[in-house]
Amino acid sequence: MAARRLSSLLTRSFSASLLHSPVSESLLQKNPHKLWCVPGRISGLRRNINRYSTAAAVEELITPQVEVNYTQHLINGQFVDAASGKTFPAYDPRTGEVIARLAEGDAQDINRAVSAARKAFDEGPWPKMPAYERCRILLRFADLVEKHSNELAALETWNNGKPFEQSAKSELPMFVRLFHYYAGWADKIHGLTVPADGDYHVQVLHEPIGVAGQIIPWNFPLLMFAWKVGPALACGNTIVLKTAEQTPLTALYVAKLLHEAGLPPGVLNVVSGYGPTAGAALASHMDVDKLAFTGSTETGKTVLELAARSNLKPVTLELGGKSPFIVFEDADVDKAVELAHFALFFNQGQCCCAGSRTFVHERIYDEFLEKAKARALRRTVGDPFKKGVEQGPQIDVEQFEKVLRYIRSGIESKATLECGGHRLGSRGFFIEPTVFSNVEDDMLIAKDEIFGPVQTILKFKDIDEVIRRANRTTYGLAAGVFTKNVETANRMMRALRVGTVWVNCFDVFDAAIPFGGYKMSGTGREKGIYSLNNYLQIKAVVSPLNNPAWI
Repeated sequence: MAARRLSSLLTRSFSASLLHSPVSESLLQKNPHKLWCVPGRISGLRRNINRYSTAAAVEELITPQVEVNYTQHLINGQFVDAASGKTFPAYDPRTGEVIARLAEGDAQDINRAVSAARKAFDEGPWPKMPAYERCRILLRFADLVEKHSNELAALETWNNGKPFEQSAKSELPMFVRLFHYYAGWADKIHGLTVPADGDYHVQVLHEPIGVAGQIIPWNFPLLMFAWKVGPALACGNTIVLKTAEQTPLTALYVAKLLHEAGLPPGVLNVVSGYGPTAGAALASHMDVDKLAFTGSTETGKTVLELAARSNLKPVTLELGGKSPFIVFEDADVDKAVELAHFALFFNQGQCCCAGSRTFVHERIYDEFLEKAKARALRRTVGDPFKKGVEQGPQIDVEQFEKVLRYIRSGIESKATLECGGHRLGSRGFFIEPTVFSNVEDDMLIAKDEIFGPVQTILKFKDIDEVIRRANRTTYGLAAGVFTKNVETANRMMRALRVGTVWVNCFDVFDAAIPFGGYKMSGTGREKGIYSLNNYLQIKAVVSPLNNPAWI
């Protein structure tokens, strides 16, 4: 789900000095009129903020009713300090203030965690345990998460900035569902007996792959934990998981609950820290048998290289996207506008598969544009703990400033800024929902993954043109198609070079639906039956038969 956004292997967290500075003032002061005003569409800073009725809401924040109890690494079933004794801060993106300080992992901590995972796999009970017992532990864990769901949702929102209602009503229930799903698979993984030419008995065994290294992102910390940990445990593996440095809190909490559910020590180890130290050490570790990473395409290349240069461990990658959302002329415009709005702005636009290139047929383009602009202006931005808020802050100052740079790029490349484009409030990392029209394919805002609340609306003439333009990208994660015509839908679902095509819907993430990309959006699939293949080795066993009754 997908950069970026993620636990970058190369990018460190922002500095404390930046947190207490007016992070966007440099952008505003350089040329405020050039940044915020477009010929024919005047939207000065003061006037535009007044048009967003929730601008003041970000100044009146609710104090989360949850405590931070777990800040150390979890290694071999115990919470421990970093070997170096160092700590690093986790921030509240609503304010830029420190929530807690956590153990800062490096290569020494990764080595300790991998050693624990290796011993648990080679000598411990987990891979030898009857599969039904593994199933029962995962089910007990899901029940514990459900019991603690309010605390987890509050912690997720506090550390990430996503709306509490999204955390509590969508993501926590999906987390529980995912572990129910993988618990159900634990005792249904089996091999095959296959025929061979000659008097031979041939078995194909599906074995756990061993120690799995996993690096998860900051945009969906809990769900990405479930996407990776669930199938790995169901298959009987042990794990070393590195959290995103921006959002380490909920992974530590749920890892503690997994041990309460009966997970043996060493089976799941969680290390928090930065990419260049902890992440690189995990990716290049010689005793890790498998690596899974969700993050930016650029960082994914580095992860793949580190894995190859070490022990050539197999790697699953879920990377960036620039997904087209295509609205045909027969569409119900009101429904299409709402769905396109959701496809882009969901999770503050910090979603790997966001419908970030909105292609609209020329016959309905003007109507769609005006309604899309009106919907963006109605979007409720503010404290994510407040009921009814649709959009919270961006994750950190780095992402915040990146989005503002792309907005400036869009204006400089002569796209039309229809609305938004400003910082909202005087603290935290809030950005107004932004809509650009008259966007061309060669503009950076149409090519790059912005990972923020910036909708780009492009015009097309016919189906052949839009197929060609939609596929003209290095990415291939997902696409949306909005049409009433079955023939159009059938043609599009086969023509688009992406891992997921949503027809008249978007962001449907059922536990059984595989997710992954074509091209530079990654390799392998997560969720569903296909995710199990990432954590299994295939072994053929051949033995001769002496005078068999049948072969």
